[in-house]
Amino acid sequence: MKKVNVLDNISQEELDRIVPCFNPITRRYLKGETILTYQADIPREIGILTVGEARLEASNETGDVFYLEDYHKGDIFGELFSLPLENFLYTVVALSDCTVTYLDYNHVITPCEKSCSHHSQLISNLFLMTAQKSQEMSLHISILGQVSIRNKIMTYLKHIRSISKPIDDAGTFNLPISLVQLSEYIMVDRTAMMREIRAMKKDGLIESKSRQFRILN
Repeated sequence: MKKVNVLDNISQEELDRIVPCFNPITRRYLKGETILTYQADIPREIGILTVGEARLEASNETGDVFYLEDYHKGDIFGELFSLPLENFLYTVVALSDCTVTYLDYNHVITPCEKSCSHHSQLISNLFLMTAQKSQEMSLHISILGQVSIRNKIMTYLKHIRSISKPIDDAGTFNLPISLVQLSEYIMVDRTAMMREIRAMKKDGLIESKSRQFRILN
């Protein structure tokens, strides 16, 4: 499924007409600050990252912090897109100085009196984005549920291969994240992960160089 953006098929002119209906509020955050902590209740607002980079993290009762996903300019976040696990706290943290525009959730999902087509398009985009976010989080949970480091790595690599455009005829593809981020994503010590990648190469399962990978078997 093609990745959906909240503003797909909505022109700037249409956006200028409907945004005031959403009670937008803009806030700025410094690098390292917490932007949002997810609450286990009805969504109140939707955040759109307009400047900077951020990250969604989960922490458990023992204080371990796990990386879930990164946000870049134009990305959207909030409780609407969460798929929480029990006993985890979810926070969005600024990786750089950030600017976030918040839209009131109830205003967004309630069509205006004129039932404008562009407002309906925005609601449709949000619906599709919610479905995609749920798929991504379900995949992440599936990867974390694998019994071995090798299975975690291979499950992730097969998924990325399925959604990536090969960079050569041999089927080589690029990882969208660094190896450090990958170790955080699959919740494995980086040294142990790199050791397993070397073992997988030795066993003839993969070829890799930096962020380029090819599955052989």
